[in-house]
Amino acid sequence: MGGAAAAFWPAAGCGAASDGDAWIDYCGGVTIGPEREQWQSRARVAWVTSGLTVACLLMFVTTVGLCAWSTDTPGRVALESLYGLGSCRTTMEDLGALALARVWIDGEWWRVATMGLLHGSWIHLILNIWSLWSVGEWAEKTWGAGRTALLFFGSSLAGGIGSLVWAEAPVVVGASAGVLGLAGALLVGRLLGDSATQEKLSAVSPVGLIVTLVVLFVVGAIVPVIAQAGHVGGFALGCLACWAGLQRGWLRLAVVVVLTLAANEVVEIARHPDGRPQYHEFAGFRLLELDRPDEALLALERALTMAPGDAPIANAVAYGLALAGRDLERADALVDEALGDDATNGNYVDTKGWIACRRGDVEAGLALLRAAQELSDVPVGEIEGHLRDCASAVVPRGTSETPAP
Repeated sequence: MGGAAAAFWPAAGCGAASDGDAWIDYCGGVTIGPEREQWQSRARVAWVTSGLTVACLLMFVTTVGLCAWSTDTPGRVALESLYGLGSCRTTMEDLGALALARVWIDGEWWRVATMGLLHGSWIHLILNIWSLWSVGEWAEKTWGAGRTALLFFGSSLAGGIGSLVWAEAPVVVGASAGVLGLAGALLVGRLLGDSATQEKLSAVSPVGLIVTLVVLFVVGAIVPVIAQAGHVGGFALGCLACWAGLQRGWLRLAVVVVLTLAANEVVEIARHPDGRPQYHEFAGFRLLELDRPDEALLALERALTMAPGDAPIANAVAYGLALAGRDLERADALVDEALGDDATNGNYVDTKGWIACRRGDVEAGLALLRAAQELSDVPVGEIEGHLRDCASAVVPRGTSETPAP
């Protein structure tokens, strides 16, 4: 699952400052808290930030509760909630996670609006709430509750569109795109705003804010589970919205028109990002879920054609063939290619084990699946399901071949 913690990370420091109402430690631009002010008072003033915090918390508790209720191992779900709800993907999708292929194939665009309130773990949630308070109070103080809410949700939408354009993960959740939109607006307001705006943001260190953002984007480029395209989309929207708001007269109108036309083009790309092999991969698995195997395998083959030699894509096509019960010899060759790149990858070993099960070699399949289980850092429900179903998974003779592309 993609879209892990999108945090407003602290950076190396630059001391503290006071504007008379609040003490701010801008070692990374992180708000420590108004002097002598209780959390209750802060929550009443920054009510949009407070409301978003409550909404995210309630949605996460609901996710964990529903997932635990639907499984025979609620204790494991509670443990997974600390670091990653890998076994709760169905629950998160039911609650509105941005399942990219369900937007492309099923037309469920409403998911772009709901993904920002869902989170994948307590770590993810806490980091995003901390980040939200770091920027949300300042945004409300500067632009008011209404504009802050528009900035957050607009940036969250832009982050979802960015994830669709880049096809970066099968499922994306988290408030980080909205948070980064607020951070981008604060940066532009602090550097380019009028005198009144700059006065309100005088305690905000642009250097600390820039360093924090650079660190965040560098980490996002390195860590695979972070939804980097979503971060970029949210940050860009926040910067552009604030910059557009600084313009006056006909220039503001011209900027709004240009940005609207550009946004329309980006959305059109997001509908069908054909240039990304992951688009065809994710769409293929969704088509398999919808029992449309011929279309699914054509999509997976397209992904492989676009990314020859890519181990994750080769494994994905092999697994898709195994799920469909098609061309299992070729599936075995493809997963061997992936294992040649990384022989200790639990996902690849699981695929090879499941192919063996589908071919009727139960003993070899179970051995491989147990090896995959040992290679995985955390319990994986899919591997456990394969272990349970291996003996009954053999493909009947006479199954049709893979459709020609």
